[in-house]
Amino acid sequence: MDVLQFAIDMELDGERYYREQAAKNAGNALHVVFGLLADDEAKHAGILQNRMDGKTYALKPHEQLTRQMSLFAEQEKPDEPENLAPDQADAYHAALQKEQQSIDLYSDLRGKANDAETEALFDFLIQEETMHRHILTEMYHHVNRPREWVEAAEFGVREEY
Repeated sequence: MDVLQFAIDMELDGERYYREQAAKNAGNALHVVFGLLADDEAKHAGILQNRMDGKTYALKPHEQLTRQMSLFAEQEKPDEPENLAPDQADAYHAALQKEQQSIDLYSDLRGKANDAETEALFDFLIQEETMHRHILTEMYHHVNRPREWVEAAEFGVREEY
């Protein structure tokens, strides 16, 4: 299988996963965030497809996702039980693994690139997937912190909540 086709398939798999998670989280802020992640993965697949087909493509980051994440952090109150879905931490963990697989793949492919344009494409995709990983890590901590946080002097110094 061609490496670009493999990368396209991986991006489409990520898109499907995020669309499933968006459907599972209909009615809360995560629906929007997972939808935006799915849109990003579809955009990445399109860029890779255009590269494979010899068509032009633009390497522009998706800024709406970052803006939505700041809104999510301000609005969502994770310590209220009605705001927590029981499988959110698992969903984030699985998504983090997918993002890390993408970063690893693109890092490997970048090392094998034969020209500057291909290197730039993989640099862009590494940067995008790293941003996704960072966002998902923050989301994981956001929903998991109430389960981990214990405020008492006997438990030592904790990072600020």
